[in-house]
Amino acid sequence: MTMQNVPVRFADTVTPDLQEKILKAPQFTGWVSRTRSHFDLRSVLVRDALMFGPRVGFVVVEAEAWNDGARMPCFAVLRDPTVSIMPVVTVKDAPDGKHVVLVREARLPAGRMVTALPAGVIDDEGADIAAIRELREETGLSLQGGQPYRLHDTPVLLSPGGSSEEMMLYAVDIVLTQAEMKKLLHRKAGLADEHEHTTVCIVPLKDMPRHTPNAHCLLSWHLYQQHWHQGDQ
Repeated sequence: MTMQNVPVRFADTVTPDLQEKILKAPQFTGWVSRTRSHFDLRSVLVRDALMFGPRVGFVVVEAEAWNDGARMPCFAVLRDPTVSIMPVVTVKDAPDGKHVVLVREARLPAGRMVTALPAGVIDDEGADIAAIRELREETGLSLQGGQPYRLHDTPVLLSPGGSSEEMMLYAVDIVLTQAEMKKLLHRKAGLADEHEHTTVCIVPLKDMPRHTPNAHCLLSWHLYQQHWHQGDQ
């Protein structure tokens, strides 16, 4: 079969019903469209796909693609766009100190526990709505008054050598009381039906890079500093 004039084949292990879902999955259709517009995409072999509940999660592809007369590396993992949000908290009784709300979670691909900003897949919604939803699901925080803002105008690429994943980076400034901060600390959250089990951590803003190895978190921290320094000028 073909998609946008590109031949698409499936490994024998990919069932016909899964094939149909893959051909309609936005991470697959979007990748084909984007890739053929920039490169000479000659064929695609779908090797496998992993379902996240009722929807397509990861799609593993092998492609024949050329750029400037040279064949390109052929493997890619396709997934939906994602979003992260950096909640920066000011305490009412101590307005000079800022803190960041992080979540600690077991991450199988990393093979260890990882502390990071609330983040997740953008479902059938806008990126800003997804950011608010992820904040609520992973920390229990519901925004009252504060609105998320983008730290970068366009999504950032997290691992373009192997994955199509792109992430929109947000931040939000929140004011809490000491009592609210204490209630939030070590809170257990996450969606059990999606195997999410997060523990809330709160760290001083200036110390955040010491608490997370996650690249998008470190980038968000630097962009946040830049955002506020520009605002002071």
